[in-house]
Amino acid sequence: MTAQKSAKISVIIPVKNMAGKIEQCLKAVFAQSLPPHEVIVVDGRSADGTAERAQKFPVKVFYQDYGAAGAARQIGVEHAEGEYLAFTDGDCIPGKDWLKNLVGGFGEGVVGVGGGIQNIGKGLWTRSINLAFATFLGSGRSVQGGASFSDRFVKSISGSNSMYRKSDLLRAGGFDPDLSGADETELNARLLKSGRLRYVRDAAVLHDHSRGLKEFARNMYRYGGWRKECGVWDWPVLPPLLAPLLLLTLLASHWILTAIIGLYLVVVGLHGLYFTIKEKDARYLVTIPVVFILEHLGYTVGFWKEVFRPRKMPKAAGEPPR
Repeated sequence: MTAQKSAKISVIIPVKNMAGKIEQCLKAVFAQSLPPHEVIVVDGRSADGTAERAQKFPVKVFYQDYGAAGAARQIGVEHAEGEYLAFTDGDCIPGKDWLKNLVGGFGEGVVGVGGGIQNIGKGLWTRSINLAFATFLGSGRSVQGGASFSDRFVKSISGSNSMYRKSDLLRAGGFDPDLSGADETELNARLLKSGRLRYVRDAAVLHDHSRGLKEFARNMYRYGGWRKECGVWDWPVLPPLLAPLLLLTLLASHWILTAIIGLYLVVVGLHGLYFTIKEKDARYLVTIPVVFILEHLGYTVGFWKEVFRPRKMPKAAGEPPR
């Protein structure tokens, strides 16, 4: 594959209340070895001056009455001039060759290219979350979980690190602005009907979460709900769908349920032991299992909450830059 050096690329960044991180993101975007044609920031009415900080750079700023990131991305799509549209988030820091490696991943039949996410951040809980999320038990080898996988074709690519041809996006109908989350998952499912999605390892971005345990649990609850809402029925929905079967085992024998829970605790405990040895920090023996339990419980509860009490999203609205 030959990198298309003359490619006209628009970078689209949805943001809300990211004043402390947007500048490091934009510095990295404007330092690309393959410079973008334009950079579009879609702000969800931030209350911390995010848009004002973004305007220190030569960007186009659009505003949205925030429904979700998907609505913001779609506003960017509609106003973009580029042939290729690259997406990242305001708390991400792309590598120097990010755009070059993404556009170089296109070939015959490829409708989207994405890279990995290297989660970073300070603090014990943030490090524990990042370590747990990089495992199969934490993310099922999703590209969201890390940037260490080899180049391959995948079922989905991340909204934090992806590129599409604008023509392919428009042909597929673009991002659904009425989804409150998992908009890229739903879009990718539609795009797979007309082509393939490629993962390129060297097109990685750093994702500065700096998240605590409470925020992580809340996010996993949201992710579970979003996964149900987007309507893509593949293997990530299998664990929450199987969860009610655990309760049904009580009708047969409480020993079965006890055995299953016991096995689960052994598995997460072994992960904690592994990272305790690898990182030479005994605290992971406790924190890693806690992270797994909160992740799986939050995701499952969020999924089933969306089944019985689906959320209602406001219609997305946007306005031109000022």
